[in-house]
Amino acid sequence: MKKKVIGVYAPANAAHIWFEEKYLFAKKQLEDMGFEIVEGNLVKDKRYQGYRTASAKERAEEMMELIKNKDIDIMMPVIGGYNSGSLLPSFDFDEIGKSQKKFFGYSDITAIQLAILKKTNLKPIYGGSLIPTFGEYEGISPFLKNTLDNLFFKENYTLEEPEFYSNKLLNAFTDEWKNKKREYIKNEGWKILNEGETEAEVIIANIDTLVSLLATEYVPNFKGKILILEEMNATIDSEERNLNTLKLSGVFEGIKGLIFGKPEVYDDRNSDLEYIDIIKEVLGKRDYPIIYNFDCGHTIPSLIISQDSLLSLKANHKTGIKVEILKNSYINS
Repeated sequence: MKKKVIGVYAPANAAHIWFEEKYLFAKKQLEDMGFEIVEGNLVKDKRYQGYRTASAKERAEEMMELIKNKDIDIMMPVIGGYNSGSLLPSFDFDEIGKSQKKFFGYSDITAIQLAILKKTNLKPIYGGSLIPTFGEYEGISPFLKNTLDNLFFKENYTLEEPEFYSNKLLNAFTDEWKNKKREYIKNEGWKILNEGETEAEVIIANIDTLVSLLATEYVPNFKGKILILEEMNATIDSEERNLNTLKLSGVFEGIKGLIFGKPEVYDDRNSDLEYIDIIKEVLGKRDYPIIYNFDCGHTIPSLIISQDSLLSLKANHKTGIKVEILKNSYINS
């Protein structure tokens, strides 16, 4: 069987240069899993402009060059960061759609994923950036392996909570990421804000990145969907602003369900408010099921979900929470 080929590009931060050893480690882990890696020209040539590799146009050209390579099956960013949205005006969406490639990524890569959802028939995959997902020095966890097996091979499956999770950053500018064991926390489990049952296609997005795209031509219609929202750095004052912006923009109207992921970092700004408190305050009363503390986003390990998959959400205080993929768009598109 032909090896699956991953095209690696840097649409945002230049983490493959900042954390070169971790980048090479992650790349080797994917190769050991049986993938072949093809680097984009900016990654391969180690182009560098501090917070990014090159101009937005050059970063878009790197991505489009990989997309035109017919040997490449999967597109994967080295990491997220900031400013992937800057690439969107330079994309050839007809070419992207024709490529039928699988686009992985999360966080700032939300910008690329939502634009592809809006402009093509492709279904990107939320999760799976090279360095943060495959650069764990402990290796590929059983949870990640199971998540990938479900994604790649199963048409329907139940999404499971990890028993433990970590939101403790390990410094990759030093050797800490290799020398210090990651600290894990007992998972409190997914929690219910609003009971109910629903079934719909799912869209996953990073809150901060979604807000930066509002009122542009690159945002798909959320009506009739289940929406999963996640955040890396949830400082409560900025979260109130972001959530209120989504509310005023109508994002929470007409959806069929809402799921909030665990933030990697939470700062209550001396308010004594929990993350869920500001969610409740901004959302008010809703007639669809809402759960939170979900494991999709920046905490480790994290679920990887193909956008527009048909998802079932059941939330009941007596019987608990059940989240299922009824039709996996990774193998049905």
